[in-house]
Amino acid sequence: MISSPDRIAYRPPLYPLFLSGVYYLFGNGYWPIRIIQSILDALTCVMVYFLGRMVLNKQTGEIASFICVIYPFFIFFTGFELTETLFIFLLLTTIYLFQRTKKNPNCRNMIITGISLGMSILCHPSLTMFVFVLLITLAISALWRGWENRFKIIGIVLTVTILTILPWSVRNFYHFKKFVPLTTMSGRTFWEGNNPYSSGGPCQYWPEEIQNLSEVESDKYLTKTTIKVIKEDPTRFLKLLVIKFTRFWNVKPNYEGFSSPLYNLISIFSYIPIMVTSIWGMFLTKKIWRSFLIFYLLFISFTFTSMIFVGSIRYRTPIMPFMIIFSAYTLKWIYNKTFSLAKK
Repeated sequence: MISSPDRIAYRPPLYPLFLSGVYYLFGNGYWPIRIIQSILDALTCVMVYFLGRMVLNKQTGEIASFICVIYPFFIFFTGFELTETLFIFLLLTTIYLFQRTKKNPNCRNMIITGISLGMSILCHPSLTMFVFVLLITLAISALWRGWENRFKIIGIVLTVTILTILPWSVRNFYHFKKFVPLTTMSGRTFWEGNNPYSSGGPCQYWPEEIQNLSEVESDKYLTKTTIKVIKEDPTRFLKLLVIKFTRFWNVKPNYEGFSSPLYNLISIFSYIPIMVTSIWGMFLTKKIWRSFLIFYLLFISFTFTSMIFVGSIRYRTPIMPFMIIFSAYTLKWIYNKTFSLAKK
């Protein structure tokens, strides 16, 4: 997954290294991966509890953790060699550490948060958008609470994040003699979601010109060509934005291979209740919205990234734990209201 004869930086390194470590320790086969990823999924449920308890209360954390235990898509992805299970755990850990750093901004917390953020980016390149989310969050937060302290957090966390990513960037420079900080994937996914034959999802149509180009040149060519396609037909690009937004927030799988009635029913009956109660939870917590600003910006950044590149339910999955925390708060509120009425 890290390298092939013609692509040696197409993917970031962390998940391939994770797979290599599992194969080295337990041998080839799917079951070791599934078992290890199931353990990671269980740890994700634990992290949801800690994050829910930190931002709201213990009961909300407990409910959110239970929902994560039974949420079908988290279980589903543990059976595939895809980044989602590892990435969700790392993202949750990063957000938890970030929230802890805001409450207790000592140097140790900042360094650990920076390492976690760097590892998350090395697992999934789309998370580079999160760096901008982090900057926006801290900048807005600084409007209400000391600028000096917030910029100190920004500086240390981002410095450690860059240092965590740096060995991979140096490796790429050594191979290509050009600056490739993360991957050569962005041009391909940009083309995939916006080429003349794109439907907003995965597409396997590639220009013949890239066959004779190097990996880096191919990435740049696809980026430039995609921009040209967008300029030639901006109306179609706007339509694709809407389509990809719909694909990202769809209530049932977009991929035909998982569009059977059973898959659709499982998706609909697991996702819609979470969506409705999470929106309700956002309304219930509106008076303390600043505490959840990073959640909101994560929702926006992940949606925006999918609208620009490829829209898929798969790319929505990493933000589901944060929606589930809002959902859990709503369920707790409903229970408290119902219980208080019953006592009257």
